Amino acid sequence: MTTLTVSDRPASDLKVDALVLATVKADSGAALAPGHDLSKATGEHLTNALTALSAKGTPDEVLKLPAVPGVAAPLVVLTGLGAAPARGAAWDDEVLRRAAGSATRALSGVAKVALALPGAGAAAVGAVSEGALYGAYAFAGHRSQPAPSTPPGALTVLTAEARDKDVKAAVKRAGALAEARAYARDLVNTAPNLLYPQTFADSVRERAAKTDVKVSVLDDKALLKGGFGGIMGVGQGSANPPRIVTMTYAPSKARAHIAFVGKGITFDSGGLCIKPPASMLTMKSDMAGAAAVAAAVLAAAELQLPVAVTGYLCLAENMPGGNAQRPGDVVTMRGGKTVEIIDTDAEGRMVMADGLVLAGEKKPDAI
Repeated sequence: MTTLTVSDRPASDLKVDALVLATVKADSGAALAPGHDLSKATGEHLTNALTALSAKGTPDEVLKLPAVPGVAAPLVVLTGLGAAPARGAAWDDEVLRRAAGSATRALSGVAKVALALPGAGAAAVGAVSEGALYGAYAFAGHRSQPAPSTPPGALTVLTAEARDKDVKAAVKRAGALAEARAYARDLVNTAPNLLYPQTFADSVRERAAKTDVKVSVLDDKALLKGGFGGIMGVGQGSANPPRIVTMTYAPSKARAHIAFVGKGITFDSGGLCIKPPASMLTMKSDMAGAAAVAAAVLAAAELQLPVAVTGYLCLAENMPGGNAQRPGDVVTMRGGKTVEIIDTDAEGRMVMADGLVLAGEKKPDAI
């Protein structure tokens, strides 16, 4: 896991493997963005390099310059922000987040990275921290040999306000969000023969074991008894039966109760209304909604938010087995509504309908 720290040391002095600076879109191409605190000579060198490289300063543009004079880091990375904000206006958090992510994503195999991007205050530092961590993500599963390159192991965000308590809190929040997001991305990237409803439920239970999140699982017998005809119908053609996982974070004196319901089709073949082969290539990721819900509940608990959060993960595998549901079948959903199946590839609304009814039974303030 990539570590994240914040520092108020000069960017030129840090002994890291790469220093990330920002560029902006200018009339003549790209210009160095403020916030780096480098010497005039170093700034001029970088400006000349931008001109020589015909840099644009546009979002997602990343340039690498070795051996920049006046900088201890052997590599300087320039990441584009696009147009600068109007005079006196703050930098947009999403612009900073995206630029930091583009830079760290391009630094595979670089161990230590420092980022000196413009923007002041906790929100800006938090956005840079989040983006840097998001860009440093890599899926490490399934390989028989170690990956040929690895994401940065240590990130340092530079700001003059490094000792400010709000800035420290923003950096801590960024770390919690990045950890939760990485978990969701790991789930999405896991092969479908390894991630199916039961193993998904097992992963969530294990992940929540040392947190304030309580986890309960309805297996296929409980789903049948409870009248969850939508998710049972979708999952009945698979050898891996469906599950509904409920994740509950309930702090004392919660100000509100929010419910999240996530689609968790661990593989979607389309059922008897089978998809074309090319359309199945990404269907292991049809559970991304449930992965996002799981991550959100865990992040809420990690950040100790003063809001009760309940997550419902509607997990099923949509397969064309001998017991698969057919077009023309009529199923009874949770709550008693009957539904005729016209297309078995419309499985998402079926599992979600059962989950939405279950969530509504607890009368949250919002779903």
